[in-house]
Amino acid sequence: TAQTAVARMQMTQKPFDNPKVRKAVRLATDPEKCLQIAHKGVGQAAEHHHVCTVHPDYKKLPPMGYKPDEAKKLLADAGFPDGIDIEINCKPDPSWEQAAVEAMAEQWKAGNIRAKINVLPSAKFWEVWTEVPFGFTEWTHRPLGFMVLALAYRTGVPWNESHYSNAKFDELLSKAEGTLDVDKRREILGELETIMQEDGPITQPLWRSVYAAYDKRVQGYEIHPTLYIFGETLAIAPA
Repeated sequence: TAQTAVARMQMTQKPFDNPKVRKAVRLATDPEKCLQIAHKGVGQAAEHHHVCTVHPDYKKLPPMGYKPDEAKKLLADAGFPDGIDIEINCKPDPSWEQAAVEAMAEQWKAGNIRAKINVLPSAKFWEVWTEVPFGFTEWTHRPLGFMVLALAYRTGVPWNESHYSNAKFDELLSKAEGTLDVDKRREILGELETIMQEDGPITQPLWRSVYAAYDKRVQGYEIHPTLYIFGETLAIAPA
């Protein structure tokens, strides 16, 4: 599914106002290991652009890879030869979220990124999720690749918690929204994905698979990627 969470950086706050710093955080993250540690390998490693392989308009790009030495160089080029000290905010539940943050923070050390983890009660986290400079935020599944991009990263929209603003990104996003042909839209999404990897405000460790348990007498049930249950399709077989 496209169920996920992202470590998002507010590009209006130092040191995240520098795109080299944002990319360094991505290069210092190993999504495959995060998936194994935080979600027991159940799902897919993410690619730092918030478009999932399940989306029909997903465009496969070369993997960024785990490159902490390149992250160090980018930080030095950005004016941080000794690395950076940052704080990331997250919530403790579901437990995989905190586990993912802890895994990333451990990996970041190799890239000269020293992260303090601030675990907030869930109710408190949702009071400040759009305000903290660096936070780990869950996002649910949407059926098309451009949908979350429009909700989370278009300039000025209410859920743009990263304060991301990129005129070229906005232009391509509007073009994608108006393109019905999925093959043509996929090429536009590829450009959007590249912008996210090179300039974007997130580090994304994983995509989640989801499961549901139900009695074998239940008929007509199909698992939904957001775990919706449509009662009109269900029946109970006689005992």
